[in-house]
Amino acid sequence: MVDLCFVFVLVLLALIAVRDARGLSAEPPTTRCSSSIARCTSRSAFLRALTSNGFGAALVTCITPAVTGGPLPALADNDVIKPKLYNISDEKLKNIITADIAERSFLVSADLTREAYDEKSLFTDEIDSYPIDKWIKGTKKLFVAEKSRVDLVGDVKVSPEKVEFRFDEDLMFRIPFRPVVSLSGRVVLDRDPETGLITAYREFWDQDVGTVLRSAKF
Repeated sequence: MVDLCFVFVLVLLALIAVRDARGLSAEPPTTRCSSSIARCTSRSAFLRALTSNGFGAALVTCITPAVTGGPLPALADNDVIKPKLYNISDEKLKNIITADIAERSFLVSADLTREAYDEKSLFTDEIDSYPIDKWIKGTKKLFVAEKSRVDLVGDVKVSPEKVEFRFDEDLMFRIPFRPVVSLSGRVVLDRDPETGLITAYREFWDQDVGTVLRSAKF
């Protein structure tokens, strides 16, 4: 049985990798976190509580080459952005989002149908908010998509105002030992009422960080 402290360190590396890959600013903590890391209720509180002291900073220095080194999936710098899908029907958007999840696992691969998103759209997870380019590049750097699992739970719900769906996933991080954590949650995609494009992505976890940490496998 893997020692819990070892699990803690490796998952911490993954969380710091999120900041490194997606460009999280090193701002002071805005959410209080108790002395027990497992009691933190979001990745934001967990990460900021740790990186506010020397321990987190030292780990960033040690693992940055391991996180960013090695072969990575192709990024989107040279991709041609296709014409936007303005004012498509709810049914067509539902089919697009369903395929992005079920066929392309976009939550870990970042292979989404970009034509359905406004270029100014903001992606918010439990760490921070990112413009679409940073989210795509960071997600591709952070996860091993082909060794991760993303399942759609239930149906994709689409209205003129938003898209909602639930997910269940196993995430393999692109760091040493390739730890895998399991979690579930929901995503809400806001739509522009005039263009029908997606303008915001918001991800919510069902579990707190301590629970996710304890799910780590190697």
